[in-house]
Amino acid sequence: EDNKWKIGLLTLLPPAAISIALGYYSEYYDINNYQIIDFTGIFGSSILFLILPALMAWTNRYAEEDPPRPLTVRPMVPLGKVVLGSLYKAAGTLILEQGLEKLGVFAFVKELFGDSG
Repeated sequence: EDNKWKIGLLTLLPPAAISIALGYYSEYYDINNYQIIDFTGIFGSSILFLILPALMAWTNRYAEEDPPRPLTVRPMVPLGKVVLGSLYKAAGTLILEQGLEKLGVFAFVKELFGDSG
């Protein structure tokens, strides 16, 4: 079973969907092409460099296969599931934080609840 198309889809679909949505709404909001590329780059690079390596390591180490395939190289990082889970959490936090910052949520909250004195 060849699952390479799933990895390609996971890498390319979120940035493509975001760029299409931003391009569609660019006439209603003040969004130029540079900002669209900036938004999609955040999600594309985060998925490509943070989520996919951890996903590939997890699949290689812990996926159940029939017949089971032995690991050819001993894992280099101890506490494998904890470290990979932490990488998923860090990636999700980074993607969420960057997305909220680019959408202006932090500036809005700071303006709304910031010090008035």
